[in-house]
Amino acid sequence: MKALAVSLLPGSGRGATRSAAGEGRFLLAGLFSLAGFSCGYLALRLESAVARFDTLSFLLADPEGSLARVREGLLLTGACLALLAILALVSWRLATGGLGLALLALGGLAAPLSRTFLAEQSGLEEGLLYRVRGLADIGLVGGIFLLFLAMLPGILLAPPGAFESAIRRLVSGASRAWANKSPMARMSLIAGAALVATLAVGRGVLRDFPNSSDENSYLTQARIFASGRLWVPAPPHPEFFRARSFVMDSEQGRFFAKAFPGWAALLSLGVLAGVPWLVNPLLSAVTLVVLGWLAVQLLGPEAELPTLGLMAVTPFFLFNAASYFNHPLTLFLMTLFLAAVVQIERGKGDQWALAAGATAGAAFTVRPASALLLTAPFLLYLTWHAIQSRRWRSLIRLLLPVGLFAALIGTYNRILFGSSLKTGYAAYDPGDIRAGFGADNFAVTGWWIIKLLLWTLPGSLAGLYLLARGRKLSEWVRQEPLLALMAVALALQAGGHLIFQNKGSNEYGPRYYYDGWVFLTLLMTAGWMRALESPGRGKGHGGTRRGLALGGAMAVVLTVTLTIPLLAFHYRDKVDHNRDIYTRVESTGLHAALVFLKTGSGRMPPGDLVRNPLDFRTGFVYVRDLGQESRRQLIALYPDRPALVYAYDSHTRSSHLAPAESEGTP
Repeated sequence: MKALAVSLLPGSGRGATRSAAGEGRFLLAGLFSLAGFSCGYLALRLESAVARFDTLSFLLADPEGSLARVREGLLLTGACLALLAILALVSWRLATGGLGLALLALGGLAAPLSRTFLAEQSGLEEGLLYRVRGLADIGLVGGIFLLFLAMLPGILLAPPGAFESAIRRLVSGASRAWANKSPMARMSLIAGAALVATLAVGRGVLRDFPNSSDENSYLTQARIFASGRLWVPAPPHPEFFRARSFVMDSEQGRFFAKAFPGWAALLSLGVLAGVPWLVNPLLSAVTLVVLGWLAVQLLGPEAELPTLGLMAVTPFFLFNAASYFNHPLTLFLMTLFLAAVVQIERGKGDQWALAAGATAGAAFTVRPASALLLTAPFLLYLTWHAIQSRRWRSLIRLLLPVGLFAALIGTYNRILFGSSLKTGYAAYDPGDIRAGFGADNFAVTGWWIIKLLLWTLPGSLAGLYLLARGRKLSEWVRQEPLLALMAVALALQAGGHLIFQNKGSNEYGPRYYYDGWVFLTLLMTAGWMRALESPGRGKGHGGTRRGLALGGAMAVVLTVTLTIPLLAFHYRDKVDHNRDIYTRVESTGLHAALVFLKTGSGRMPPGDLVRNPLDFRTGFVYVRDLGQESRRQLIALYPDRPALVYAYDSHTRSSHLAPAESEGTP
């Protein structure tokens, strides 16, 4: 990624070119060395790393076989990366091309090697199958892109061919057509396209299925709110109904979600309208519209289309916007907050201070940690300027809404938990998210950053490097204070999730970073535009623009033709198996049943799948299987329906559903 950035930087003569190339080689060698060291360290601590993922726990049962082979593979990978680091010191093109070939080989060999060395007699375990599939996809897309980067300098030496010229005319025509449209037409076009694309992913790929316990908890709490309640009565024998991400308050007989209430409250409007699946796509479409406006205001009119492309033409945006996660609402509020800050900076009136405070406060009711980390630099900046200029009314309008929303959350906590400072997360599990600063925290954070590379346009994050390269920090802060504040906010967000870490599961990319996605997109665009606008003349500068255009075109083509379709296939298959329990029960033709989950379904454990109507009685009721003796107690409470036992085999990816009275081991 940085190799692309460095290779395309314009220089004033051969000395500058050599300097940039040398810098690129050292950067690439450093990255390869760090990656190789990480592989070696992971191999040494493999047991503790595997133990963090329940889907890989089967490896611990075979330490001399499967686990040993994974360790050997990591050590071999580390050695190969060390070799690439040495090659990078000679030529970044040689190292990049070598990595591209290695990734292509990995993509082609991942499946057969896994079946040969890691599969059990009953087949490849499903969690491992998904990871092998991911490695194959990464190898294919990453390998093609890196080989293209290695060949790009040679391509630039030749004049544009007919195909490249045709693509250039097509892009130029589309850019002119976009610029000639009215702002309202542009907003309608981008919002409409985003809405259609996210609905296609949500309905066609994700099947309108809450694919994680968090998503299910938001939707269930929205149904509770829509019924006019903060909780519902807990069922009898609550031990059967304990579900992940929910608080089962046995003492007071209450059942509700652990999450903060902001997203569920908004989602309840969709529940009442009968279209909860429409809420996140609508929010995301409006987010793009506001982002386009922000790009024009902060970076100029020519930045609008590239900024929208960097965000919208990514699986990171499409899949999260189609989900039931609360991140799209947080992102929407952060985007509105930034728009209000821009207006404050331009002296548009104190009402924008009220808007900034209201959006920051509202985000606090959804994801308070992200809201605090992402807005704190701006709030401190605005507070300092208001105090310096003695604009007390503006300061009150900025901070009062934040205080009111914080008081609202305190009241909600006091009603549910008896204390304003106790949250649903503490009630659910006091040790759910704990502070840490060990090697495991850095390993997971490193993996999230790698996932960010994979879920965005290939090479796009190099814009951050281009934005910072060759400039003094004090000069940047003075010239572009809002961009600098965005960078500080993102650093705080990354640092916060490094220390207070939740690895997540069944997510779409590094979802905890999605809350700051608008900030990141604007910074990336600013970096790439800075590279284009750097002083330069003649063939060197023209080659830079041409190289950026070719690199960007390849990134978009790979994302649209390979990354998104491959992820769509992966998640549709994963969702089909995760919801197998429900489709299997519905296929019986019954209208009501008591279903004991002896196992999970797909890669979801039983605690993720105990999903029930609010009265815990209507239709199908799903419960944990606590053994044959315990079953009889619950069956006696549901005499009006048959009792079934469900089991799923993660090796054959098949399920078994049998009557409880005749159920045996599948």
